[in-house]
Amino acid sequence: MAEYFSAKQITQFREIFNSFDKNGDGNIEADELKCVLKNLGQKVKTKYCRNMIKQYDKNNTKRMEFREFLDMMANVFQYHLSHPESQKQNGAGIDDATNRKMEDLFDSLDVDESGFIDPEEIVKLTETLGEKMAIDEVKELIKQVDKDGDGRVNKEEFKRLMCSK
Repeated sequence: MAEYFSAKQITQFREIFNSFDKNGDGNIEADELKCVLKNLGQKVKTKYCRNMIKQYDKNNTKRMEFREFLDMMANVFQYHLSHPESQKQNGAGIDDATNRKMEDLFDSLDVDESGFIDPEEIVKLTETLGEKMAIDEVKELIKQVDKDGDGRVNKEEFKRLMCSK
């Protein structure tokens, strides 16, 4: 299912995967997944994370390898593409529940509650995840989604980023 993604998307997923893989062994374990989700404001039990990994763990290692991670992401994308009837359209073309989740995620990343995610907040997040990015690198990433050119990511830009293919 990894063929579903472009080379750019695979590179982006590799970066995400690596941020989950705290010990750098090339696998995501339940405790690593739980830690990342906790840092993103989600309180889940280790059992939940084990079950999540188990769904895609084809070789029964109780860990998720990068290929399995890509399969999981492909399933998420395919579900949303194949279930248009379940998506009540709002301004961003997403269902209301997903819209609320994205807004909640945005609000958790907008630490100073300014209504924007600025470069400093992203640097702090990447530091928390153990993958600190340089401010110039973050600014370059922001340019890719910053439609109004203010150097920050607003809620609508964030939603477009999260829904981009």
